[in-house]
Amino acid sequence: MDWRRAYSSSFSSYSSEQSYSPPLTSYSGMPGSNEMRGADIIAEYLVKEKVPYILGYAGHGAIGLLDGIYKQTDKIRHISPRIEQGAGFMADVYFRLTGQPLAVYASTGPGPMNMMISVANAFYDNSAFFVITGQVPTTQVNSGALQDDYRYNGDMSAIFQPVVKKSFRIRKVEELCRALPEAFQLMRTGRPGPVHFDMPYDLYIESAPVSTPDPLQNTPAYEHRSSISDYSIERALQLLCSSERPLILAGGGIRVADAYEELRVLAEQLEIPVYTSFMGKGSLPYDHKLHLGIAGVWGDYPATEACRNADVILAIGARFNDLHTGSWIPGYVYNIPPTKLIQVDIDANEIGRNYPVEIGITGDAKQFLGQAIKIAKGKALRLKTGDNWRREIQGWQSEWRNFCEPFERSAEVPIEPRRMLADMNRLSPPGTVMVDDIGNCQVWSEQYWQTKIPGTHMTSGGFAAMGFGVCGVLGARLARPDSPCVTLCGDGGFMMWPHAVATAVEYNLPAVWVVQNNYAIGTIRDLQRVYLDGRELGTSFVNEQTGQLWNPDFAAMAQAMGGRGIRIEHPDQFADAYAEALHSNIPTVLDVVINRDTGVPVTGTWQMPPIPEVQPTFGQRKVR
Repeated sequence: MDWRRAYSSSFSSYSSEQSYSPPLTSYSGMPGSNEMRGADIIAEYLVKEKVPYILGYAGHGAIGLLDGIYKQTDKIRHISPRIEQGAGFMADVYFRLTGQPLAVYASTGPGPMNMMISVANAFYDNSAFFVITGQVPTTQVNSGALQDDYRYNGDMSAIFQPVVKKSFRIRKVEELCRALPEAFQLMRTGRPGPVHFDMPYDLYIESAPVSTPDPLQNTPAYEHRSSISDYSIERALQLLCSSERPLILAGGGIRVADAYEELRVLAEQLEIPVYTSFMGKGSLPYDHKLHLGIAGVWGDYPATEACRNADVILAIGARFNDLHTGSWIPGYVYNIPPTKLIQVDIDANEIGRNYPVEIGITGDAKQFLGQAIKIAKGKALRLKTGDNWRREIQGWQSEWRNFCEPFERSAEVPIEPRRMLADMNRLSPPGTVMVDDIGNCQVWSEQYWQTKIPGTHMTSGGFAAMGFGVCGVLGARLARPDSPCVTLCGDGGFMMWPHAVATAVEYNLPAVWVVQNNYAIGTIRDLQRVYLDGRELGTSFVNEQTGQLWNPDFAAMAQAMGGRGIRIEHPDQFADAYAEALHSNIPTVLDVVINRDTGVPVTGTWQMPPIPEVQPTFGQRKVR
């Protein structure tokens, strides 16, 4: 009996106990010399697309696919995180660092649903991977078989549609030959994003008289561009350079287009300061003379203050979301108008979504910057009236450094987060990849982590799913095996995904988890303290019997999974432990007990209820 019939037989015996019919009731026979199984078409096509990894969690609806991958394991490495969502986070970060989509898979029913959050996270952050999920066999659709999503005549494709660029309902082996090249082209073009195949699992082992298709093209996304007129770009540059207080905003579109070098060249040519959104952090090195940092609710003071006083802003690949703008409250971060906005985005729907534009340009960030550099150099364009503006910015930068430095030397116990981050900045090699998780840990990282090389800071600013950093740091390690890969995460996020350490040990992916342990869902607890007069519920981790703050021993958990774990309660302990973690080549968890009542400084002007120890504001605001 061949393996396919054994597969069917095992389900037949199981189904008699569970009262459902065998899932595989007919076959087209053994593949002939001119026939290929669905699984082999997929596996061979992944090889043609140079996909180095496939990630997922095995289930009965995926073993046919895995049999196809089995034949290609010399070319595609299989990695199995301990939950489907982890596979998605890993693939997401891998794409952000390399531009290469990975393949992720799940079985049927619960598997695809587990995958959904990480797929949505990638979709809203313009990151891409190929998602293939199992479906009940073609003979059992809408039968109510095990894990059949049959009610309301639904299918997994309809469920995925809101969070992917396209979901393909594969119902014949032959359809793979058209759908695979289309899917991979679609993932990379325009705003990148995940693409989904809903695949009945009998089609993995069914065959058809076809051959594996070739990719439509292997060029990067930015080569698929609509044209941008030189006139529009020249008009934008003239407006920018004739202003007195101009800025350039680098959004996440700089990362998507891999336009870091072009951004630097244009900024230096024009001599115009650059600031970023959360998603654009690290577009310039932190110590570049034109770099101001992040603007926003929890941004860097010089950047936020400059935004509020700018007369013209060139925004490239930025969405102007609520955290970046202070919920669009006039004067909080922006004054648009009277500030004039030049907005460049690859998606025309984003232009003017939240602020009126003086000039709107639809186009890829790399293409726009490349053309802008040629025009600016050809016409010798640069800011001619910027001396007063630069001096004003330097004053804000000096104020901000004077504010931050005492915290970076703090000996307070529990540990001041800024002291911990200062040690991390000092000890981390330039190529260190930082992958933020979600929560206060993310905001501390946004405000105080110093990105030394563009493109090495990863964060999630759209869907913002917890676990992105805890699991995603392993994707970073796959992409950058020779670089230290670190995640700054909270105790809440780490406890959702502690199995990431086991995956790291299993596949030799040494990463560092710096867990900010404050016994709380910190961001939400802060909101309760500020807006609900301190009425906290559900946001502190407390042992009900003792009434004491409680968390598991994260260091012991790491050790039990084969990694290293160190608990750190005094600031003087952190630097040595972190340095050792970076160089140990062993997955390491640092359980750092931080001050749970220290709030991330708010750099906007909107007056919050007076609980300064929770949400301190910074700076004396002056707006023209």
